[in-house]
Amino acid sequence: MAGVLPKKISEIDEDIKNALITAIVLTKTTPNSFLKRGSPEYRGVISFTLRDSKRHIINCKVWGTKEQVAEYNRKVKIYDVIDVIAPSVVPTLIYEKSTLANNVRFQPLPTVPFTLVLNDGQGRLDKHDYRDMNALCDLHNLRRVPHKPLCSALKLQDVRCSMKENNSEQFVDLLVLVAAHRPIKEVRSKRSGEVLNCLELIVIDSSYADGVVLSIWQSDWIQRAQQYWETMRTVLHLIEVKLGYSEFYKSTTLSFTGRTLAYENPIGEEVDALMKFAETASSKSWDSLAFTINNMPDGNQITTQMTVKQVYARAEGHLKDDTEQFTAVLYAMLTHFDFDGTGQVLSRRCKSCTALLARNQTLCESTRCQLAFSLYYDGEKFEYFFNINVQFSDHTGTLLEARLSGAVAERVLLLTAQQYQTLGDQQKEEYKWKYLMNHFEVKLIVRKASAVRRQMSVLVVDMKAVEIPELAAKMCVF
Repeated sequence: MAGVLPKKISEIDEDIKNALITAIVLTKTTPNSFLKRGSPEYRGVISFTLRDSKRHIINCKVWGTKEQVAEYNRKVKIYDVIDVIAPSVVPTLIYEKSTLANNVRFQPLPTVPFTLVLNDGQGRLDKHDYRDMNALCDLHNLRRVPHKPLCSALKLQDVRCSMKENNSEQFVDLLVLVAAHRPIKEVRSKRSGEVLNCLELIVIDSSYADGVVLSIWQSDWIQRAQQYWETMRTVLHLIEVKLGYSEFYKSTTLSFTGRTLAYENPIGEEVDALMKFAETASSKSWDSLAFTINNMPDGNQITTQMTVKQVYARAEGHLKDDTEQFTAVLYAMLTHFDFDGTGQVLSRRCKSCTALLARNQTLCESTRCQLAFSLYYDGEKFEYFFNINVQFSDHTGTLLEARLSGAVAERVLLLTAQQYQTLGDQQKEEYKWKYLMNHFEVKLIVRKASAVRRQMSVLVVDMKAVEIPELAAKMCVF
């Protein structure tokens, strides 16, 4: 450390040869290795994005042997405080034009026109020794103080609409709430054949509570998201996140790229407002339950008559439009109602937040619910509700996806979920044949498939029996 001169990022220029920059690591790239030209030796490169004040960030590129770069990657984690000792200071534009690796399009945008470069025998990077605890605390606090204002973040609804008009690649700033984690999936790279991990999150904000998929491919960020990002409790300020359109999902999606920065639970009024929205937002399962049964539309306002064929055409066929859901009145026969067989009749939901629980779950995964139950509650932490698959058939086809759930099911069946559990097999069979193969006027709400709902979902809002003469009068053709 002798002979080096402590410098701030804002103070460096290309004439400085012996600077010491102490900064926090905001992000890092995945190491890249390559065969050195004219040599059997493998070389490596890794890039770190550093910050030492509320205003300035800079990129630091480290070259070395493959083993040296792997060691840097293992040793330095996101949000570590490090010392960059005697780096070369290269004007960014000159450096990016002279190198093929990781140009500015694939790394965070710096606030100064320089790049720090470390090579074999020229400069090094060390973990900070933590002697100055005040300085260390100040640097760590920068994790929650974005270098761009929170008020400049766009709304999810606005960026979704922009993608409908422009499918070109875009990078945007967003302030979002982590709403759900999906299991990590493995994807084989078409270019290298390497198996890569991808973590998909569902993120929301007050403008679009249905959620957008955020894909993360970087192993360090995947690890951090799994360890520290809590559903409905972690707010992210995403800077330069990639906005695109997925043909697979047929929807706007977000991608965490090498250019993206994320500030976790930043401090600001906008974050406070988003957390208040989280407290009132309905808990839902974006994969298995398309929408909450607690927010049903008024059946009296559902008047548009459709056939089964029209419902499918509107949901996923040639009549599909940009709306996410629609309602319909269907006149049809109930042809599937497994009330007394092996099919699912009852499901469980959390008594605190009403979130749907998996079949083997008895406790909600939400830390807020677990805390509430541990302090104030001594009984069952879940309740049963009707969640029955029903199928309706008319002269145009059979609607397979409908579910008769919650309070609607109790009203239609004149039976509660608790009473159902006391019925014997013969009583269940009698209930079944009171409804099966009879004709009904059914009012439905249909939510189309999307990136966060992989199948269309149909929920019965109301249903009542109709006689053949009324059915014939209401019959429509399509």
